[in-house]
Amino acid sequence: MRQDADVIPISGTRFDFDTVVDRSGTNSLKWGAASDAMTPAQAQAKPLPMWVADMDFRSPPAVIDALHDAVTHGVYGYAAGPTKHYLNAVIGWQQRRFGWDVPPGWVVPIASVIVALKTVVQAFSQPGDSVLIQPPVYAHFHHDVMINGRQVATAPLRFDGGRYRFDAEAFEDAIRGNTKIFILSNPHNPTGNVWTEEELWTMGEICQNHGVLVVADEIHCDFVLAQGRKHIPFASLDRRFAHNSITCTSASKTFNLAGLQCGNMFIADKVKRDEVMRTIDRNHNARINLLGMVATEAAFTHGADWVDELVAYIAWNQRHFAERINALDAGLKVVDMDALYLAWIDCRGLGMSGDELEDFMLTESRVWLDKGTKFGVEGNGFMRANLGCPRQTVDLAIERISQALARH
Repeated sequence: MRQDADVIPISGTRFDFDTVVDRSGTNSLKWGAASDAMTPAQAQAKPLPMWVADMDFRSPPAVIDALHDAVTHGVYGYAAGPTKHYLNAVIGWQQRRFGWDVPPGWVVPIASVIVALKTVVQAFSQPGDSVLIQPPVYAHFHHDVMINGRQVATAPLRFDGGRYRFDAEAFEDAIRGNTKIFILSNPHNPTGNVWTEEELWTMGEICQNHGVLVVADEIHCDFVLAQGRKHIPFASLDRRFAHNSITCTSASKTFNLAGLQCGNMFIADKVKRDEVMRTIDRNHNARINLLGMVATEAAFTHGADWVDELVAYIAWNQRHFAERINALDAGLKVVDMDALYLAWIDCRGLGMSGDELEDFMLTESRVWLDKGTKFGVEGNGFMRANLGCPRQTVDLAIERISQALARH
């Protein structure tokens, strides 16, 4: 990998990721929730929002154009369901990007991956059953299990000081007699692990042997940054794994469409697919957002070049942020990441408690990051930063953190 001093912004790009878009006054959770999430003193510091995982880039021109056409039509009635064009766009993306041929009959549109996770927990477990997760991991894995009256079984990833490792023995030992589901983060959020084929096979075999359903959250699949790494859809490995799994995806992370509430589940097994549909019907309307489908179809049909440039831009941000923060030699270390537009920062060298660390970042560094314990107790002493933003925003965060540490 080239050193930061030698890295220059990509030239000859077709798309603009450098412009800072003013998101104030747009009902943005990321930019407008400070008063609800902080103490008055923390909010008064006006910290730079680099927390929740939505990006600060405008969506691709093709998506904006498709939405403009749909809005201009002026009638926003019920959607009849996924069209042939929509399904072809969704499965075509999987085939072109990851070499996975998903039959259109496997696709179950749903409002979001979060809704999908809650639906699966309700459909394939009972209150009191346990669901296996690998902390530190996306907060909704824990929340969606607990809020539905299930128990959480944990197989923590092993941190060696540089990166996180899958521990097969600990994984199997964590499975109880009442463990019905394993929620797989693939790639893993927040550690950035891109699982190898061998690791996925091991997880799949263990779950198969114990009768545990695998639910693969693959929403970050397009953000593999490390050379020599690639995203492998779990269900693409083996027919047995496909029929013992449910894959949850969305265009929302890749194309910055979270507010349009549109995702998809890939379910090979008809019995499981029917049970998911019954659970959806019990809880809410199965129809999904009309404009979300318009945006998703346009993104997956016309967005490949935009994504290629975006991933290159994010890779530069990741490299730049890690090298600058690590060079401070002040108690912070950015964990090596294979993927994600997020950085996972080991702050334990500062010797602060989790609450002290959060307050330091908000009031002294004036940067709003995600607190590590949001991802489980294993995240204590860590913070997660969102680098899905223009380079000048990344540089401002680096500057603020550097100055705060110099004063500390």
